[in-house]
Amino acid sequence: MNVSELIAKNTLITSLVYCVVSLLLFQSLGYVFCVSILLICIFKISVSTGAVKKPSNIIVNLLAITVIVVVFLSLGFQKTIEMFVAMLLGACSLKMLKVSTKQQAQSVYLLNFFTYPCFYLFSQNILSFLFVAALLLLNLSQLFSVTHHMPIKQSINNSVRKFIFSLPLAVVMVVLVPKLPPFWQLPNAKNAATGLSEDVDPFQISDLSRSSELAFRALLPESSGFQPPFYWRAIIHDSFDGKRWGMSNLQARPLVKTYEPVGPATYSVISNPSNTRWLYTLGAGLPASNGTRVNYFGILYQRNLSNKPMQYEVSPIKLDDARISQWEFNLNTRLPSGINPKAVALAKQLNQSAASTETFIINMKAFFLAQSFQYSLSPPSINSNDSIDEFLFETQEGFCGHYASSAAFLMRSVGIPTRLVSGYLGGEFNYESNYYAVYQYDAHAWVEYYVPQLGWQRLDPTAWVSPQRILGSLSDMVELEQEFNDNLGFSLHAFADIAAINWLRLKLEQIDFQWTRWVLNFDDKKQSSLLEMLFGQKNKLLPALSVVGLLIIVFGLWFIYINVRSKFREPKEVRIYNHLMMLSDEKSDKLTPKQICDRLKIQWPSAADELTEFYGLFESARYDAQPLSARQYRRLSHLNKQIIKKAKIK
Repeated sequence: MNVSELIAKNTLITSLVYCVVSLLLFQSLGYVFCVSILLICIFKISVSTGAVKKPSNIIVNLLAITVIVVVFLSLGFQKTIEMFVAMLLGACSLKMLKVSTKQQAQSVYLLNFFTYPCFYLFSQNILSFLFVAALLLLNLSQLFSVTHHMPIKQSINNSVRKFIFSLPLAVVMVVLVPKLPPFWQLPNAKNAATGLSEDVDPFQISDLSRSSELAFRALLPESSGFQPPFYWRAIIHDSFDGKRWGMSNLQARPLVKTYEPVGPATYSVISNPSNTRWLYTLGAGLPASNGTRVNYFGILYQRNLSNKPMQYEVSPIKLDDARISQWEFNLNTRLPSGINPKAVALAKQLNQSAASTETFIINMKAFFLAQSFQYSLSPPSINSNDSIDEFLFETQEGFCGHYASSAAFLMRSVGIPTRLVSGYLGGEFNYESNYYAVYQYDAHAWVEYYVPQLGWQRLDPTAWVSPQRILGSLSDMVELEQEFNDNLGFSLHAFADIAAINWLRLKLEQIDFQWTRWVLNFDDKKQSSLLEMLFGQKNKLLPALSVVGLLIIVFGLWFIYINVRSKFREPKEVRIYNHLMMLSDEKSDKLTPKQICDRLKIQWPSAADELTEFYGLFESARYDAQPLSARQYRRLSHLNKQIIKKAKIK
């Protein structure tokens, strides 16, 4: 295979890789952009097969302008990270159409060492790591192949050997080299594919039930004392405009209330990237780790949005909120006038026979149980301005948001301070690693209401209609199994009833959990703890000296290995040639291989043809920088044997 064919084959493989990467990122980069990359890939295949001519510079420039327009129209200027990655992939894909020389191919393959890791901007799980590692290994192999005119199979073997050699060094350097803060950072993530919203329409929260993405994991020690059901608070919605529940400015205020600790134990949560800064806690909590703060409601939040998983510690507390101020009372009883008149009338009717808040809740529960309300993951759409009226008296079919919003509205209608809480309910327990996995489909909404002298109390109206929902994860509800699986579509969760698939899913989850916990969250704090455990607190210079010593040893061994190999392990064609020269009467110290072969033809006339062919292959391997194929090496060995055989006959 000549150089041009080698470059054409490698660039075609690279174009296919760009196409695969784009398709895997279609949710972030958009369908239109992915279709554009797919069309460019098809164009490249057509050029490689000779179906169409190689495009001119004008055509490539027009395609580049088209890709730029597609990126701006599909992503806009707000999603800077996505726009950067899309432009990089588009530019590399178009470059593949014009690559024809070794230097051009090398420039693209060097750029790919920056392009492929961009995949980590969107996903950092163990599967993403293995995928990007495979791409980088393939890219290194292609760089070797193009640079040294090496068959792709041989270059892959070469790359794997170098990768295995460098892996222990990389691990040791990650562990021992001090972690410095970055010199610059990409803009923080602004959006996530799924997640809770600060401004929520409860009648739309059921959309999250269609996602099986992981929201967070939690490690609850037995000493923490927490028992199911697990209500993971995230956002307090205490402002209602008649349709949507939003946050007041209290959400941004720091915690000023007095509190008391609840138990001696803390618990850990590893949250996946989200579109909000709010974190997840069981009740109120205090941050026990850096990078987190607590607000007025005892809810934790990140200082800055992050595009990677975040691990934090929580110390549970109980807030002293037996009394609230008048303005806070007014905030949590405020309703727009003139909306949902039927619901207002119902609330007043239920309140007539209620001597207390507890009695009103009992009356409200009796109303829901007396009607034909149903819990559904796919309720009918409600777009009316009087959405609560339509739900209570017409559709009577809904998700948790329907019941929580309706109950909060009824309670506010009779002057009971009430707020909506959005978060997650339940979780799937992993018995091997002892953690709870909470998914997006576990998103939930409930109510907190105020009782004088007792403070804020939790109320989950969904439990009246569907008591099974509060017992665990949404995936555990047998009566909604078919609807749940239909919502998820193609997902391993949808096939959890098949034992083999469910076992595989749990194993992958467990591996990803350990990867997230020990690799992605290996920060300077964990590094310091590990180094202190290995070297002690006093030997602070020992890690740095260990790194320097290790580098000296590694590079020293590499230098010795290179010299020994070059000195004692000669190329295969040289070893075959030297074996042949051992039978010669000629002294080869001052003669070239060509002169020696010419003299051997005189010495062994019967082997003249074999010597001519032998020298041709030897010359090609030694002086043309073109490695012999396996078939040619076998031919060289065969010629050597034939020449020796004829020489002995003589």
